[in-house]
Amino acid sequence: MPGDFFPYHPLRLRLWLLGAGLVALGLAIWAIVGFAQSQSPREILRAGLSFGLAAAMGVAFFRFRPRSEWGVRVTPLAVLVSRPRAGLIEVPWSAVKEVRRLGEKRDTIALWLREEQRVLVPAHLFARRADFEALAKAIEDRMPAPRYDA
Repeated sequence: MPGDFFPYHPLRLRLWLLGAGLVALGLAIWAIVGFAQSQSPREILRAGLSFGLAAAMGVAFFRFRPRSEWGVRVTPLAVLVSRPRAGLIEVPWSAVKEVRRLGEKRDTIALWLREEQRVLVPAHLFARRADFEALAKAIEDRMPAPRYDA
């Protein structure tokens, strides 16, 4: 498929998920040791919640792994955006009303569609900020940002 491809590789996000999962696992083990000593039902409840949180972090860590064709492809006819949970979204250029950068750090690209919907592409899904900026430039070159009068 022709066009520029910008792969997702959320390394920093995955490291945070891994660290949070390990902390939750440590809390679960601590709760189990506390249950063994005190036989308090509160400890087993805390262990179950901590194991559940650790499992959720593990699933998220797995879902955000880099894989082939997972990212954003800018073609002459459309933008193809891979979503972490929803699969691939094809946005034809004719449906794009405007392109904006959102957030204090301008770290999210928003494609506003004619049906009053938007497709968001956050910077935390890319390995480096330079990869995100290259994608933003490719999209903005194809569809310039709106010019507002002061």
